[in-house]
Amino acid sequence: MLSLRNKREGFTLLNTPIVLFILIIITILRIYSLYVSPIELSVDEAQYWHWSRNLDFGYFTKPPLIAWLIGFSTFIFGNEEWAVRFFSPIIHLLISLVLWGTAKFAFGSNSGKIAALIWIFTPAASLGGFIISTDTPLLLFWSLSLLFLLISLRQNSSFTSLFVGVFLGFAFLSKYAALYFFVFFVIWWLIYDRNTFLSIKNILVIFFTSFLIASTNLYWNYLNDFATVNHTISNANLSVITLNYNNVIDFLSSQFFVFGPFLFLLYLLVIINSFFKNREISLFAMISFPIIILITIQSFLKIANANWAVTAYVGATLVISYYVNITRSATFKIFFYLGLFLNIAISAYILMITINGSFYPLDLKSNPLRKNLGFENLASKIHETFREERVSKIIFEKRGDISRFNYYLNRQDNDLENKIFIKTNSLIPGNFYESNFNFNVINKTKGEKILIVKNVPDVTKNYYDLNEIKLIKIISTKTIKNLKRTYYLYVGKIR
Repeated sequence: MLSLRNKREGFTLLNTPIVLFILIIITILRIYSLYVSPIELSVDEAQYWHWSRNLDFGYFTKPPLIAWLIGFSTFIFGNEEWAVRFFSPIIHLLISLVLWGTAKFAFGSNSGKIAALIWIFTPAASLGGFIISTDTPLLLFWSLSLLFLLISLRQNSSFTSLFVGVFLGFAFLSKYAALYFFVFFVIWWLIYDRNTFLSIKNILVIFFTSFLIASTNLYWNYLNDFATVNHTISNANLSVITLNYNNVIDFLSSQFFVFGPFLFLLYLLVIINSFFKNREISLFAMISFPIIILITIQSFLKIANANWAVTAYVGATLVISYYVNITRSATFKIFFYLGLFLNIAISAYILMITINGSFYPLDLKSNPLRKNLGFENLASKIHETFREERVSKIIFEKRGDISRFNYYLNRQDNDLENKIFIKTNSLIPGNFYESNFNFNVINKTKGEKILIVKNVPDVTKNYYDLNEIKLIKIISTKTIKNLKRTYYLYVGKIR
């Protein structure tokens, strides 16, 4: 039996065991896809793995929780790609369950099931279930913060407010975008609540508890010249303003893929009305729509990535689950079903891409998968050259190269740890590797043999501290179709 009609709420839904079964099966399939996927780690994923080798309370570009997660999963399962990404599908399952509980608590049982199904099939969760990123734990702790905030509003309880602060603190340790939650929640409280359901005392409990947990990273920043804070501010720097309408179009267009085309349209259709409904739906609206507006403005002034507004879709999921459950409009429900089925199709396609490492049957002129193929094969050739030539260090010139090659050169025996560096002309470090593995500032011994790995056949610049530089090998590997990835290996000696 696929569905039952709830006469009281007038909506046809899958029953609870089937919804739960769907969530679990989808998660198992995503874990399987990670295990068999030929797609190698991205630049950021490889860098997060590198962080996980030395656990700390902060890193150059991000707070620490992503490294803690990867450190835990690789400690258990080893350093394979699937192990690095293991928590991604698990966390999206947990988010679905948390949203199920949140919508059920706020709007009833049917809304909970709808919310769970919406989230597990959103393109954001489908793609996020394959890629390990800082957004992944952020979304989980954001969802938990929202659930316990809702409970606090019902009970005006300091105990549940304490949990809001705890989860909000861990959201901050995931990504600084967690600040949006607190800012827009306070704005909502000033407009809609003002001490009616949630006392100022419990607001302070939330603030100080979250600050206490976040302070571990803030203290790390204090000890490290506020590296992560300065990097984040630099990314959002509006001193160079472009006022580019094309950036706005690109960002808003990308949101149709993040949440799903039809569901995003439905969300836009009902969101303004949501601010004038009951306190729960207005809260979900406030902790979603202003984020999209804010990042849209950012895209107009400078640029914005598609995922920068992803936290908005936690609230958006709850908003949609509310309206689908209460509406009498057949058109609205049909549109929702179409949107959900389209998202299911997109999810299945992303799963197929993950398993096969191919966009078939689409024939893309510029296939993005090529960026994450071939590095493992090339790394083995670089490692072989390192031993043959008896060099002491390896130099790369790009963050993308050093990040991925460092992973594939060290994930098995780790014998090249602290022997891989980056050569840069920048006086101010722009990334983790320039800050911690800068070849220009390390101690060198005269006569040391250095291996230089470049993706262009030119080594005449920037190597004033080396002599006897010579090309010793050209290595290449196939990526997609007839495309190849090629690197040029040079050896030089310290003057």
